[in-house]
Amino acid sequence: MITTDLLIDTYGTRIGSSGERIVLSFPHIKEKKEYPIRRLDKIVILRPASLTTHAVQLALEHDVDIVYLGAFGKPIGRLFSSEPKGLASLRKSQLEISNSVEKSFDLAKSFVKGKCANQINYIEILGHQYKKDFSTEILQAQTMLDSINILPATDKSKEQLLGMEGYIADRYFRCLKKMSAFKARIPQGRDKYNSMLNYGYGILYNEVERMCLYIGLDPYLGLYHSERYGKPALVLDLVEEFRVPIVDMALFPLFISREINKRKYFEKVGTGQYQLSPEGKALVVGSVMKHLYRDAKWDSKKYAMKRIIENQIRTLARHFAGKESKYKAFDATTLLPIESPLVDDGR
Repeated sequence: MITTDLLIDTYGTRIGSSGERIVLSFPHIKEKKEYPIRRLDKIVILRPASLTTHAVQLALEHDVDIVYLGAFGKPIGRLFSSEPKGLASLRKSQLEISNSVEKSFDLAKSFVKGKCANQINYIEILGHQYKKDFSTEILQAQTMLDSINILPATDKSKEQLLGMEGYIADRYFRCLKKMSAFKARIPQGRDKYNSMLNYGYGILYNEVERMCLYIGLDPYLGLYHSERYGKPALVLDLVEEFRVPIVDMALFPLFISREINKRKYFEKVGTGQYQLSPEGKALVVGSVMKHLYRDAKWDSKKYAMKRIIENQIRTLARHFAGKESKYKAFDATTLLPIESPLVDDGR
C-alpha cells in the first residue's frame, strides 16, 4: 500500500478523527478533509494546530508518527507508539561498534565518502547543465576523496576525516558561489540561503530520526559525529549521504534561478537575518518532498528515496547485528527522473 505524509500548514487547523480516518477542520471554512489512517505514514505539523485525543490514539495504533517542526525545520517534538521497536541486543551491538575505534571509523568513512561523492557528482551535473567550468574544484575534491580510502583508524582519524570532509565541502560550495549570491554555508546562519537550507535539512533530519526509532536504533549513539547532550549523533551521521539528493538538489535550483529573492518567502528578524514565511516554508517543504519521493535504484530495484532511507538504516542495523558484512552509502548517480510527489498539505 502506498502511504504519504500529511502536512498541516494552515494556522488553526483542528486534527480530529472519525472511525478509521483523520479529519481536518479549518478556521472560517466549512469544508472538512478526511484521510484514511492506513494511507498515512506520518502527520507533520508546521503551524499551530489543535489535536484531539482520539486522533492521537488512532495515529499511534497504526504506527503513524505525529511530528512538530520548529521555525527552522528541525523536529522539536514527536508522538510515536510506546511499543518496543527494537531488541536490546541490537542497541548493545550498536554500542559495541560505536566504542570500537576501527569499526566506527570504517562506518564514518562510508558516511563521509557517500556525502562527498554525491557532492562531486552534483557539481558535475550543474557544470554540464549551466555550461560552467568546475574542473579545478572537481579535481581537487576527487583527489581528496580518493585519499580518504587510505586514511588509517587512529584516535585522531575522525578529526582528520572532518578536515577532509570540510575541504571537499569548500570546493562544493565554491562552485555554487559562482552561480548565485550564496556567500557561505553556515549551519546556524540566518541569511536567506542558510535559512532555507537549514529548514530543508530539518525535514531530512526528521525523516532519518523517525526511521532510526522505528527500526530500533539509538539515534543519539553516533559513529562519526560527537555525542553531545541533546544531539542525535547517529541521525547526523546518516543524514550525510542524503543531503545532496533530497535537499541540495531540491533547493539549489531555487538559489540559481533567484526564486528565493522574492520577498513573500521570508520574514526579516534582524539586520541581515531572516526566517521563512509561511509561503517560504511551503515552498521548501514542497520542493524537498518532491525529492523525498523521487525514485532511485537500490539493490537493482526501483524505490522512492523515502523507502531507500529506510532500506539504508535497516542495512546499518543488520551490520550492527553481524548480518551484513559491509555498509555502503547511497549513490546519487542512481537517481531516476522526478515524478509527482504523493504529499498532501492538508488544505
